[in-house]
Amino acid sequence: LNSWNEESIDFNGCPSSWNGIVCNAGHVAGVVLDNLGLSAEADLSVFANLTMLVKLSMANNSISGNIPDDIGSFNKIRYLDISDNLFSSSLPPGIGNLASLQNLSLAGNNFSGSIPDSISGLTSIQSLDLSRNSFSGSVPSSLTKLDSLVYLNLSENRFMKKIPKGFELLSGLKVLDLHGNMLDGDLDEKFLLFSSASYVDLSDNHLGSSALQQQKFLPGISETIKYLNLSHNQLSGSLIGQTQLFENLKVLDLSYNQLTGDLPEFNFVYDLEVLRLSNNKFSGFVPNDLLKGDPVLLTELDLSGNNLTGPISMITSTTLRVLNMSSNGLSGELPLLI
Repeated sequence: LNSWNEESIDFNGCPSSWNGIVCNAGHVAGVVLDNLGLSAEADLSVFANLTMLVKLSMANNSISGNIPDDIGSFNKIRYLDISDNLFSSSLPPGIGNLASLQNLSLAGNNFSGSIPDSISGLTSIQSLDLSRNSFSGSVPSSLTKLDSLVYLNLSENRFMKKIPKGFELLSGLKVLDLHGNMLDGDLDEKFLLFSSASYVDLSDNHLGSSALQQQKFLPGISETIKYLNLSHNQLSGSLIGQTQLFENLKVLDLSYNQLTGDLPEFNFVYDLEVLRLSNNKFSGFVPNDLLKGDPVLLTELDLSGNNLTGPISMITSTTLRVLNMSSNGLSGELPLLI
């Protein structure tokens, strides 16, 4: 910050030559201080004086402080990123007054408490990242009212109770990441069937299966979902009897659950590349199609830690790079990959 001195201020009063400062028509429009190794306690209220500020980014430093109560007075700001710092305290209700905000990242700090319902006031928000904090309470249903939302990451917090209904109504949502919390309740079939998201991670929670899912797990998923991670939950049921095609699914991780029954041939997943089913209670034989590469062209297959039995067919897949079938009851020698 050696460039920050009064002698380098422009004639119009804006310090455009200061490192990290962006000016527009004589006003400070951006403050970008990412990755500078800064260590300080910051009072973000001082930025409220910059009435034309649209971008404030101080990511990946060692800055402490909190979100000020008057954060709502930053009425022009569109981009706010203070991720990977030492900020703490809870979110003030005024956060919902940032109607122009499009990107908010508070990830990797020490924030705690619940998310205020006023967050529904972020009517322009497209990317919301609150991951890697200590937020608690329930995931507010007001998040399902953010119609412009494309990316939502609440992972690695302490959220509890059920996932609110309605995320499938957000037509622009592409990423939903809620992994690493303590969310419970039944897996939402409606969300999986009608979501527009391509990346869904609900792993490492306490989600269970409805009575219908216990008879037939995953009766269907949206054609937009390419990555689905439901591992490390309490899901039960069988994969046998699947009739709907999972046309675009590339990664399916159901490991560390309580799924039972025989394994299907997985001929309903044309584009599947990664299949992780380890540490469940699957039984019966290993389907031949999974090992011969037709019609499923897997690059990774993990069936370890189940109750699978019987001999293994010849492995003729030309795409399989990672294969784990340990800790089962399989017999005979493992055929070579040819």
